[in-house]
Amino acid sequence: MRRLFGRWGRDPGGSARPGGTAEWQALPHPVPGHSSIDGIPVPVVAVRRNGETGQLEVVRGYHPTPEWPGVAAPRNSRRHIVPASSFIPHPRREVIIGNQGFFYSTVSNAVSCAGCGRDDIGFGFVSSEVPLVGDVRNTADHSTLCEQCAGKRATAVA
Repeated sequence: MRRLFGRWGRDPGGSARPGGTAEWQALPHPVPGHSSIDGIPVPVVAVRRNGETGQLEVVRGYHPTPEWPGVAAPRNSRRHIVPASSFIPHPRREVIIGNQGFFYSTVSNAVSCAGCGRDDIGFGFVSSEVPLVGDVRNTADHSTLCEQCAGKRATAVA
């Protein structure tokens, strides 16, 4: 495993499995959160993603610094590959757009941004299906926005 992920600044390309062609992409910024490693929920930081396989590379025992991404993770940090669906960003980020809450989360490779149409975004703001105001549930617009579109449309940050 050390040979595969030994150096922090390595080319984010590579394969997810021997002989595979899946591409690893460095995240534009580290995403702190929690994931299960060996069946135990632990705090981690997501640093790379593989949209084709739906996996994240997370670093355990490392926290982002203002110098990110130009500095290496400490030598004693442990890297793991986890399913993106098992990763929960923490602290929870939420923006309000209109009367609806959008929560920061991992996003499936097949989902496109409702604002700009970009696909394979990895992380984005996903609408809650219940409006924040009023009793009518069917008026909620379930959608996903990339970070840039969510930032432009946000009326409040919770």
